[in-house]
Amino acid sequence: MRPAAAFLCSFILATLARAQAFQQWNEVDLTASWGKFDLLAPVLARTDSHLPNPQLAATGILADYPLPWHLTVTGGYLFADLPQRSDRVQLPLLALSKSFHLGQLVVTDRNRFEKLVGFGTSPIRYRNRLWLDRPLGAGDRWHVFAVDEVFFDLSAARWNQNRFQTGGGARMNRRLFLDVYYLQKNPSGGAPTTRVLGTVLTVKLTPR
Repeated sequence: MRPAAAFLCSFILATLARAQAFQQWNEVDLTASWGKFDLLAPVLARTDSHLPNPQLAATGILADYPLPWHLTVTGGYLFADLPQRSDRVQLPLLALSKSFHLGQLVVTDRNRFEKLVGFGTSPIRYRNRLWLDRPLGAGDRWHVFAVDEVFFDLSAARWNQNRFQTGGGARMNRRLFLDVYYLQKNPSGGAPTTRVLGTVLTVKLTPR
């Protein structure tokens, strides 16, 4: 096993060994390029150490298109299955992101609108995510990141949750990238905090 992969696997196992109550969010992202479009097909599974599983399974397709001034517009359609609620949700979405450099940090501010068709009253939700990324090592092989995302329910006109995330990752070879992270979700209205250990494996099907 490559040193980067061995280190990340050791980190995951050590965190699991110390965890008391947590959710695990695992994701595989298949990426490809087509003309100016960057395509992403995510496959997600979420489980809980103290509840029946899975909590969520989802997939879909997203497409990024670059604009002038370091802007990117994203359109997509996701499908999510919530077996414990017997809900099947469709999520059409549209997002606009702005990226810039702040010293050695790459800063990305994403504004995303989505409709949760089939979930409750099918609300429309706005999400604002601020992502700070710091490349490390020769050829930017490693990186660390911190993310804060707030959710606003446009249908109910209220903020309903905040997610803070921090982690890091490495390029395992020219087509595989692995990130591990810790995430804390704080819902509004006095609901309990959710703590998450997550992994994202990115598979590049075609080079950019």
